Amino acid sequence: MQSFPRLLIISILLLILCSSINAQFGVPKENPIASEQQINPLGEQTDQGPVTRLTEEDARNISALIQAAGEDPETIQMIAKLKDENADELEELRKSPAEEILNGLKSTLDDLQMLDVLFEDPQRALLEMEKEGLLPPQHLKKYKKNPELLEDDTRRSLYFNFVSLAVVGGYL
Repeated sequence: MQSFPRLLIISILLLILCSSINAQFGVPKENPIASEQQINPLGEQTDQGPVTRLTEEDARNISALIQAAGEDPETIQMIAKLKDENADELEELRKSPAEEILNGLKSTLDDLQMLDVLFEDPQRALLEMEKEGLLPPQHLKKYKKNPELLEDDTRRSLYFNFVSLAVVGGYL
């Protein structure tokens, strides 16, 4: 049974790294690629497809969250446990191209930032996420009873994804 959490973590990481789907819950991106301030130190195209362009603001936001995570005692413990329990899997994931890891970090940060908009109305967020099939059926009753718990769980899950990607990328 102890291998199930490990398999779950690895599956989530692989899903994030290999996914080319980017959902924004109906909120359009602001000026996605037109700004002259955008930077992309990794080039325009890779064998895995186009690279997400990082703006200077994206880079600052990612860096700030990585720095804050590296200073948080609970996150430090989580990282140590992740590295200890999944060393072989992490080593294999570290072979992923840096572009994929940066794409995942940016996408996860964008999703974290969108949570404030999504959960302005927790009931509506619950309905939208249920409609999109994003909620595990075993937790649906609990979330319907307490929609604020859905926001907390979603925020924790995205934060864990971000930290996991930062660990794989060698940033933490």
